[in-house]
Parts: sequence; structure tokens; C-alpha cells
Amino acid sequence: MNMMKQLLAQSKGTMMLAVLASLCSAAAGITLVGGINHALENGIHSLAGSGGFYLALVALLFASGVWSQILLVGLGHKMVYRLRCRLVERILNTPLARQEALGAPALYNALTRDVTMVANATRQLPVSLYNGLLLVTGLAYLAWLSPLLFGGLVILVGLGVWGDFRLAGRIKTMMQKVRRLDDELFRQYEAVVEGRNELGLSEPRRRFQFHQRFKPQAQQARDTAIKAEVLWAINLNWTTVLVFALIGMIFFAGLAVETVSQEVIVGYVLAIMFLRTPIAMILDAIPAVIRGNVALRAIDRLQLGEAESGISAPSENAAIQAPAFESLQLKQALYRYLDQGDEAGFQLGPVDLDIRSGELIFLIGGNGSGKSTLAKLLTGLYLPTDGSVSLNGEPLTEQTAAQHRSCFAAIFPNFFLFDDVLDATGVGADHPRIQHYLKRLAIDHKVTVEDGKLSTKALSQGQRKRLALLLMYLEDRQVLLLDEWAADQDPVFREVFYREILPELKAAGKTVIAITHDDRYFDAADRLYKLEQGKIFEFVIGRDQVFGVTEKLKNSGAV
Repeated sequence: MNMMKQLLAQSKGTMMLAVLASLCSAAAGITLVGGINHALENGIHSLAGSGGFYLALVALLFASGVWSQILLVGLGHKMVYRLRCRLVERILNTPLARQEALGAPALYNALTRDVTMVANATRQLPVSLYNGLLLVTGLAYLAWLSPLLFGGLVILVGLGVWGDFRLAGRIKTMMQKVRRLDDELFRQYEAVVEGRNELGLSEPRRRFQFHQRFKPQAQQARDTAIKAEVLWAINLNWTTVLVFALIGMIFFAGLAVETVSQEVIVGYVLAIMFLRTPIAMILDAIPAVIRGNVALRAIDRLQLGEAESGISAPSENAAIQAPAFESLQLKQALYRYLDQGDEAGFQLGPVDLDIRSGELIFLIGGNGSGKSTLAKLLTGLYLPTDGSVSLNGEPLTEQTAAQHRSCFAAIFPNFFLFDDVLDATGVGADHPRIQHYLKRLAIDHKVTVEDGKLSTKALSQGQRKRLALLLMYLEDRQVLLLDEWAADQDPVFREVFYREILPELKAAGKTVIAITHDDRYFDAADRLYKLEQGKIFEFVIGRDQVFGVTEKLKNSGAV
């Protein structure tokens, strides 16, 4: 909700103009109703000589109504644009550990369904504001016309609004349940899309996934949504009944109270019929507003990062100046994952490690030993739970994380391959450099770069990793982390990677940290570390010792 308040605060000027235009339109409309009522009571000849005034009112009603709607529609779409930008910026500013804890389905749901719900609600705000002002102006006219009838109208409307809010509260509860079920549905969608290979090979699992996992969730979401829509239908018809109850009350009050003239009764009926459309449109907006409110609360519950500082555009040349890399030190560094129910979260460390500029470091270890966790800790994607991680003696904190990360480039096993080919400053890279590296990585016959974008990404995993390495080359960071990069390469290019590319990077002054299982190339490293159950051990090796070390590591289960 704070996000919506901030968005509204940015549009105060437009909002005030829209309110002014809406008031003009409402005043013109109510004046026309009063004039028609006067003509019905006193005869059509009473309008003689007022044709110009009548036309002026019609023109004012049209012009101010259109002006108000133009302002409000523009305001609504600008708010949606700002909402989308703000949400994406908040996700970009959210720590990786928090994003991983939330999971991709929750974030996708926020970016798609929640943003759509808030957008729909935002578009209803202009309509509701305009019609709300019409309603307020109309009620003021009715109070002026007959305070006595207005008192009875207030009592009846009060009862109607009370019933309406009771229904709206139940609708909101149902919508919140639908929103929670949607998160579960997104998880099922993820299983269907990401697990397509496994589901394609296993008919029993495919049947189980569809009938035992997806369908029950979809049915529950359907049934809950139907209940919410039924309540909304009751709410809508309740309003129709209320309007006709008001008209009936006016007629019967006119019969019972002699001081109420026929002109007043006709004026009340005309005004209520005129206000029926604004009332209906306001009530029609209620479900969208409730959904938007539920979606905003769901976004707030994600506890995403703030977007106050903003993200500078590439043209602003605001890239963080990376310090010259000298050393990376871990002193009793520890990272602990959150507990999962009764099961304690995995803990890496305490780790003591000292990496110096220009070194080629290999990390090895079995599955679940903590290699990837250590990689994220080294690069600053994770902040240590305890102990310290220091770049050139500067401890890694929330305040220094951006500068720390500016020294690193990494390719993780679950890497994402972007279309745009950028250089170190975040603008399009030079074509000659691109061609040089495409040829060096032996994919120039597969991929070209057109208008700063990769021509294709539909390649094997090994070739996609080469493209990721291309982007890493062009970013020109000082410390490169490669998490099992060679695992998907063919034997020939694996040899090229260890015997040519890594030495070239080292000769260029790069510091390289490679997570690997390729024991025949351990001699290429300056230093070799093994991780086991979150602890790290160093093996001191030389080229003539590597095979003995390999046997030792095999016996320990590291390779």
C-alpha cells in the first residue's frame, strides 16, 4: 500500500486538475437535472429565453467531462507504468538470498498477475473519482431540495452501504484466498514447463502431476473464484434493489408528508435516476479495487528491496568504478541458510581463504559440499552470516556490496544468457572485439551479432556457455568465477579451455576461480581447494605431483 501512496503523491498536480474538471462536469450535470425538473413542474414555456444557457451547460458538461477523463486516464496509465518500473527495480534491488527464498513462481506471479490486478484497479480510480464527485454533488443537490427526504434517504442508504461493505469484506477474503491459490498454481505451471523432459518420458508421473497435483489446485482456485463472483453478483443486484427502494421511499414519503411538493418528488426521482449510473460504475469498480488491494498486499509481503535510489540509465555513465583488485580474504566467514521446518539449514564455514591478484584457483568437492554457496559468498551475492569477506581489506557489507561485486563476473550452472552484447560500461560492445572472441570460442560459424544482439541462443548447452563466456570477456571484469563451465564442453574444447583459455586469462592479469571436477587438469591451477560438508581444505600441488593428489582426492570422494 505504501507503494501506491508514493505513486499517487507523484501525481498531485494532475489529480487536482482532474478533480476540478470533474467538479465542473458534476455541477453542470446536476444543474441540468434541476432545470429539467423545473420545466416539468412549471411547463416547457418556463424555459423560454434560456436556450443559450441550456446549450452552454451541455457544452460545459461535455468539455469538462472529456477533459477530466483525459487527465484521469493519462494519470491511470502513468501510475501503471511507474508501478511496473518500481516493482522491477525493487526486485533488482532485492538480495539474491531473499529472491531464492521466495522462489521464481512468487516473483513471476507478482510481475504478471499482481501487476495486472493493480493496473486494473488503478484504471478504475479515475472512473471512480469522476463518478464519486458526481454522486457527492447529486447528494448535495438532494439535501438542498428537501432536508426531510434527505434524512430518510441517508438512513436507507446507510443500511444499504452497511450491507454492501459486509459483502465487500467477504469478497476480499475470497480474493485473498484466490491469490494464495494462484501462487500454488504457478508452482504447478513451473513443474509442467520446467519438467517437460521428465514428464515426456514418464507416463505415470505425467498422469500423477496432472490429476494429483495440478487439477486439485485448479479446481480449488475455480471454486473459490466462483464463490467470490457469486457474492459480487449479490452485491450488484443489492444495489439495483436499493435504487428502486429509494424511489419507492420518496413516493410513499410524498403521500405521507403533505409539506413535500410534487416538484420535490419529481426532482428526487430524476436525480436518483441520474445518479444510478455513477453508483453502478462505482460499485462495478469495487471487485477490481479489492483485487488490486489484495495484489498490493501480496507484493508488500514479498519484502522486496527498496527502489528509492533508482537505477541509472546507461547514457548517464554512472557505472560503479571498480577498485583495482589486489586480494580477497575470508576470515572465519560463515554462511547459514534458513532452517526448513525442523531441519537445520546448511552451513558453509567457518572458511579462511586468501586469494591474490592474478591467481588461478580451482575449487573441488562433492554435491552439496558448499561450492556454489562459497562462489556466491566470494562474489558478494551473499553476505556472510558471521565472520568477514574483504576485498582489498574492505569488509563486504550492504553498503560496500555494489563496489565489491563490480570486480566480479561469474557463470553459474543456472546462468541466464542475455540477448544484448554489452561492454564494461553497459553499452554496445565493439564489433571487432566481438568477432575476435566469437572466433576464439569457435562459435563464429554458429552465431553473429546484429544490432548489438545475439543472432540466436538456440544452441547446445556447451555452446551457450561459450556465449556466456563471450559476454564475460566483453565485460572485462578483474575476477572471473566459472562454476563447472567445462562440464558441457566436448573433449577437444575442454582441452582448449584448460590449456589455452585459462592461461591466456591469467596472462592478461585476470584472477580466475574455477569450480571443476576435471582431475586431469588440476595441474593447471596455482592452488587447489576441496570443500567437504561446508569446510575447506587446501592441497599444495605442483605439476609433478598432480596425479598423486588426484588419486588422494578420488579416494576421499571429491572427484
